[in-house]
Amino acid sequence: MPSTPLFDPERFFAERTPSLLGAAAVVYAIGVVSVASGVPLFEQAVGSDASAGLVVVAVLLGGAVGAAGIWALFTAVVYVLSGLLGGSGSLARTAANVGWGQLPNLLASAVATGAIWFLYLTGGLPSITPTHGQLPLWVVLLQVTANVAGYLWVGYLFAYGIREARNLTLRRAAVVAGVVSVGSIVFSLSSLL
Repeated sequence: MPSTPLFDPERFFAERTPSLLGAAAVVYAIGVVSVASGVPLFEQAVGSDASAGLVVVAVLLGGAVGAAGIWALFTAVVYVLSGLLGGSGSLARTAANVGWGQLPNLLASAVATGAIWFLYLTGGLPSITPTHGQLPLWVVLLQVTANVAGYLWVGYLFAYGIREARNLTLRRAAVVAGVVSVGSIVFSLSSLL
């Protein structure tokens, strides 16, 4: 069975040098799925005045911009922190491993986005306006759970990816991964609650 970053990150990152193109595809998919969760809320706000083509372009571009920004931020934080801990290795390899290490967030985003779309398609999405409205508590709890689980899983993958990209011990790589994961969880919780 081929190694996968999701279930055997140690083997995955040790046996191959993940491609930047593959990492970009992973990160872009996360961005598109995440931005797609806002489409039903956008539809409520403006009605069906926006063309489907415009909405698709907005999701694709918004996913790209958001994903690129998060990927760049994570890569910079990992590169700098691992450098402070004695790491050495290329920025390109670090970026590739950081991109692949975010794969669990694709699953977490799919769960959260799926819940929003389920409510929208079944007519259960409450009216949400810029000044009033909130998602049902179970959806917020699902989003929180998916985000926390996703970022903990990302931290696990990052530890091995950082170790291989930056030539650190697993312990030092785990420290860097922990800072990124815990910081992401705190930010995620603050924006959802």
